[in-house]
Amino acid sequence: MATAAPTEDEGLQAGAILMLALGEECASEVFKYLSPKEVQRLGERMARVTTVADAAFDDVLMRFENTVDSQRSLVNDTGAYVSNVPKRALGDDKAGLLIDRIVQGRDVSGIESLKWMDPAAIGELIRNEHPQIIATILVHLDRDHASGVLAS
Repeated sequence: MATAAPTEDEGLQAGAILMLALGEECASEVFKYLSPKEVQRLGERMARVTTVADAAFDDVLMRFENTVDSQRSLVNDTGAYVSNVPKRALGDDKAGLLIDRIVQGRDVSGIESLKWMDPAAIGELIRNEHPQIIATILVHLDRDHASGVLAS
């Protein structure tokens, strides 16, 4: 009998348990690959984990090990894989820009790095800029992030 896929909340809880089990050094390496919003959500969940039942801990580690074991062999067409995964995760529009960056191997631009900054800090940084500059910066941020900048 196949088990149902975990809900988003269950996945978040399992991720928090796994990050705590990995330790600071390994968890920080994983965090490098997450978006600012994912880091925030996972960090908040990690902060709420106080105790974990042995069975739940073992289940998380076993699921992680099974996932790693099933992913050991690389896919045959990595180009298609690298293209399809972001499309499935982000949708065609957002993934298109990301895939272009991946294929071209470009580093993250200065504006892209703002996605990691606190909205209040960005607000302070651009407070005295021309409105067109502010609009140009805000258009590159996620809606929630941009609204936080405007609120500051």
